[in-house]
Amino acid sequence: MSRKPSFVTRIRHFASATNAVGWTEVAVATASATLAILLVYWTSVRLLEGVAAMFMLASMGASAILLFALPHGALSQPWPLFGGHMIAALVGVTCAVLVPQPALAAALAVGLTVGCMHLLRCVHPPGGATALTAVLGGPTVYGLGYLFVLTPLLLNLVLLFVMAVLINYPFPWRRYPAALAYPHHEHPRERDGPTEEDVEWAMEQMNVVVDVTAEELHEIARRAMEHARQNAAERITLSLGPRVVQADKGKGWVLRELSDSRNDEQRGTVRLSLVKRRDTDDGESGV
Repeated sequence: MSRKPSFVTRIRHFASATNAVGWTEVAVATASATLAILLVYWTSVRLLEGVAAMFMLASMGASAILLFALPHGALSQPWPLFGGHMIAALVGVTCAVLVPQPALAAALAVGLTVGCMHLLRCVHPPGGATALTAVLGGPTVYGLGYLFVLTPLLLNLVLLFVMAVLINYPFPWRRYPAALAYPHHEHPRERDGPTEEDVEWAMEQMNVVVDVTAEELHEIARRAMEHARQNAAERITLSLGPRVVQADKGKGWVLRELSDSRNDEQRGTVRLSLVKRRDTDDGESGV
């Protein structure tokens, strides 16, 4: 019977942080986001005025966090980026036109945007700010009407996307989109590990949006399994009963000793000692 997690464990899970990264990753993410927002701001203030420009900057700033701090996140990929923002803009402008009460129009704009993002599989959280911009952006945004979807929104999205591709490309571990870092190809099925197709199926079964691509999750699983194999114990001892049992530990383990332990309390117990195999230079197995 499994034990319930303690109060302290639950608090740790509630307050869990993102994984740590190296200083190079921090520097690259910081510099790339800075350059991207400078360009977006320069464009926005020339197409919008006053408060409207600030709203647009907020929307693009949120997307910059995803593209430059989480370039491989599922929510950061091109379709969620473009689809999420543009759907949000269309919904927001429509609500602004059809619903005269600002509070209700804003609530409907965000709520309907969430539903549309789920249906079209392009969830992108910063799109919520874009939907609010279309409703609460003031006369300048109202005057643009549906043109707001094309300029400045689409223009800003293209600028962010191009910069994310160019700035991240020299760094293989953070190339954007994620397909450039983990190109899709058929992986041979490993004896003891899942394939990309297995991972994608499992993600669908969870019935929630998981902010990691199937390719990267498969790569994480592969590296974790390799690390576990490298840190496995040098010797494993299995105590078996008097019956003959055939066991296979797969590649990397060989049968070292087979002995009938006469000193055990239960006579007839067979003790198998499995030793980690090391490949020699000539390709033969040694211990």
